[in-house]
Amino acid sequence: MNSGKDNSHIRTLYECASSRGFSETSFFGEDSLQQYIDTALDAYRDYALFDLVFKGKYNEDTFSRMMTVDFKSRMSTMAGIASSDSFESVLLVMPPEVKKTGMREYFKTGRPGDYTLLLRPVMYRLENFEKFAGARRAKYLDPDTWYLYLFATKHAFQGQGYGRKLMDFMVSFAREKSCSLCLETNDHNNVGLYEHFGFRVVDESRYRNTLDHYIMKF
Repeated sequence: MNSGKDNSHIRTLYECASSRGFSETSFFGEDSLQQYIDTALDAYRDYALFDLVFKGKYNEDTFSRMMTVDFKSRMSTMAGIASSDSFESVLLVMPPEVKKTGMREYFKTGRPGDYTLLLRPVMYRLENFEKFAGARRAKYLDPDTWYLYLFATKHAFQGQGYGRKLMDFMVSFAREKSCSLCLETNDHNNVGLYEHFGFRVVDESRYRNTLDHYIMKF
């Protein structure tokens, strides 16, 4: 089980999820890490940000290695809930005031062969975008706000209610605990989807005149 359960915020989230019928075996942790990665790999294959990062040549192996290192480095500070034990849809969230993962954590969790990822142009492009996005999002992440780090549904299961199940839970959790939610998207088509759940656009910008960027809060 995720060591992040030692974090009081994360423990509260998991307790609430369990009471709503979510299986503990679908929570984010060492045992479920690969399933979360597999769902994200499938969902983000055509996503605009990664099209930009990979210069239009999606590299699944590189992306998988990047996510493995990233997710492992956040294992104790990030919670995850899947729609079911089949992981059709997954949601990764960070509790209020969690510090950004740094290179130290990457080196502690990555394999020696993964360190070369840090030198690749794809990482440079992703880091540049993250600096841009992080600066814009910082003012919206107050002590009462959970950050929705990743929300992904496999292509074959989109439009079937799996993602809605997760978002409905997070919205009900936010209402019950009187906290806020914050997320980002680079796809204008997603804005209306999140507005349906009660989110509103609080920041709209364009990265290097090539990529739309929306920050939304609930």
